[in-house]
Amino acid sequence: MPLQNIKQPDIIQLTDTLRLKKYDGHYEKALIGYQNPYVYQNSEGIFDENKKPDLSYVKRMCEYLDQIGEFYFIEVLKEENYISIGDVTVKSENPPIAIWFDEYRQKGIATIVMQTVIQRLKNLGYQRISGSCVYKWNNASLRLHLKLGFQIVNESENSYILDLDLNN
Repeated sequence: MPLQNIKQPDIIQLTDTLRLKKYDGHYEKALIGYQNPYVYQNSEGIFDENKKPDLSYVKRMCEYLDQIGEFYFIEVLKEENYISIGDVTVKSENPPIAIWFDEYRQKGIATIVMQTVIQRLKNLGYQRISGSCVYKWNNASLRLHLKLGFQIVNESENSYILDLDLNN
């Protein structure tokens, strides 16, 4: 269910050096991230390099996510300026997250961001997150979801579907 009639914060400060910045229409910032094979394989399920996301794909994706939820770029402070290193969408069904660059993975950033998504949805009165899709080959994402309390409720040949009860 899309978030409607809710004012999206421009900035959600997570730590001294990490924040979420409301999507401002600059989808081109995400292109470099979605050109990374790790990202397009684990986030988009694309394994054919000839089909990797191009600028048009990224634009459609960003505009879609901005329409159906609160879409943010994940930013880190680097040398006095914030730089975009990923994206996340606050929504109660399958909230996607992507960390675009290898140097920012396995640092706890995704955990902090997803904890923020969970808290934001709780604050907005949502009871659950449903239908979170994790590809079976994406062990890091599966570990993250399970660590945060998600439960596997279904699976297909390629993916697990997870739900989280926000009342716990």
